[in-house]
Amino acid sequence: MVVMQPDVAWAFEEALRAGEDRRWELVTHLHVHGGREALGIAARLGRAAEPSRRELAAEVLGQLGTVLGPPGPNPGAAPVHRATPGRSAADGPFRDEATALLLAMIAREDDPAVLYSLAVALGHMAGEGSVAPLVRLRAHPDADVRGGVVFGLLGRETRAALDALIELSADDEPRVRDWATFGLARQSDADFPALREALAARLDDDDTDTRAEAVHGLAVRGDERAMPRLLSFLADPDPVADLLVIFEAMCELAAATGDPRLLPYLEAELSSYTGEPPEPELLRALERYGRFH
Repeated sequence: MVVMQPDVAWAFEEALRAGEDRRWELVTHLHVHGGREALGIAARLGRAAEPSRRELAAEVLGQLGTVLGPPGPNPGAAPVHRATPGRSAADGPFRDEATALLLAMIAREDDPAVLYSLAVALGHMAGEGSVAPLVRLRAHPDADVRGGVVFGLLGRETRAALDALIELSADDEPRVRDWATFGLARQSDADFPALREALAARLDDDDTDTRAEAVHGLAVRGDERAMPRLLSFLADPDPVADLLVIFEAMCELAAATGDPRLLPYLEAELSSYTGEPPEPELLRALERYGRFH
């Protein structure tokens, strides 16, 4: 049976009327199948008077040209922001044109919902020239916009982007702090004093995820200031914390320092493997203690 794909113009109009789930189903369809026609329609909507139309334009432009790969282990999950292992829009044929439209939009936009969508879209496209307009929005009064800025700057290794993430890692809004700390800790290989100080400042954060990200970021940089908080996580696991983040931090800091206080936790982790090989980072950490050669 042949499945008819929605008409591109109809999909835009239907997305404007649809509820959240159906809207993203249509937007994702446009990402993959909209092509140059979607680019043209989004360009027109980007200048519309209604913020809802400009917001939709940003959402479509941000991942236009995506090619979805085969479903992962959970095929029921919504693939809204999942373009791999196919092709991301940043590697697609519309990256430059879509980025130019997004940059023109963000330069004249003042609606918070649209600014959020534009910031996220620029993050997906990762195009040249998008860091500066995002950095200018880092102190926007709307927390969602600041969160969008953080997303847009993830993985950007320029000093301007990292300085903005450092500032946002101390944001009043917990989810903004969490994502900014994540960006510094796990989305960047940069290592300089101000970045380490920003991570150290989050070791006692009220938000568990933010604390865990700070521990991870310092641990992978071999900074022993992570040790007290890491030992606290290990001795009394927080049910909210991401255990993989703590595991990776433990292995990294053990490999860097050889601190004997970590050895019992490493050995307990090793004993939990039955019928499957231990993770390479665990074995590398244990080598520091002479357990493997």
